[in-house]
Amino acid sequence: MGQDRELKWQEIDSSREGGGLIKLDWKVFRAKVPGGWLVLVMHNTTGLTFHPDPGHAWDGGSLA
Repeated sequence: MGQDRELKWQEIDSSREGGGLIKLDWKVFRAKVPGGWLVLVMHNTTGLTFHPDPGHAWDGGSLA
């Protein structure tokens, strides 16, 4: 147990395509972990998921 570990979160810019009438106040974060990314979304509630990406190639953006 000699080394302290810290999970480092990176905030990802998030927006709604086309703007729309409702402003999304989502906060999206990712953390690099073995085998991929932990993705945390916070709004009225909080959601956490794992995105498999062994090479950590995901740049945080979406395809469209």
